[in-house]
Amino acid sequence: MLLDDLKWRYATKNYQEGKKVPQEDIDKIIEAIRLAPTSSGLQPFRIIIIDDLETKQKLAEGALNQKGIVACSHIIAFAAWDNYTPERIDEMYNFITDERGLPRGRYARYTDMLKERFAEREPVRNFEHAARQAYIALGMALAQAAELKIDS
Repeated sequence: MLLDDLKWRYATKNYQEGKKVPQEDIDKIIEAIRLAPTSSGLQPFRIIIIDDLETKQKLAEGALNQKGIVACSHIIAFAAWDNYTPERIDEMYNFITDERGLPRGRYARYTDMLKERFAEREPVRNFEHAARQAYIALGMALAQAAELKIDS
C-alpha cells in the first residue's frame, strides 16, 4: 500500500558502497517518472541516469564532497527545460500520439493553444514552471523507490 511505502521511506544519509540497484528496478523508477502527471502532459524535463564512479566523484566535488553521492548506486538527475518551444511541444505530442496509435495532429488545436500560451511568457517563468513539473516527477520516483524498498 502506498501509505505504508511512504512511511517506510526516509532521507538516506549512508549507502552501502558497491551495492547496485538492479536495472529492472531502475527501469521501474524511470517508468514512474515517465508517467508522472505533469501540466499539459508535456514532461518538460530530461532525466540523466548516473551510475559510473568517475562521474559521481566529479559531482561530489561540486557538492561539498558529500559521501552519499559517490556511495549510492545511481543518481537520477532532472534537467528542466529552459523554455517551452513549439518544437518541444510538437515532439512530446508526436510521441504521445504515436504511443497511443493516434494520428499525428490529433491534438493540434490543443498544442497550438499551448504554443501561444507559453510564447507569451518570459523564458525564466517557463523554466520555473518546468522545474515545478520536474518536482512532481521526482515525487513519483521517490514513491516508486519506496515501493521497491530502495533507499533514496
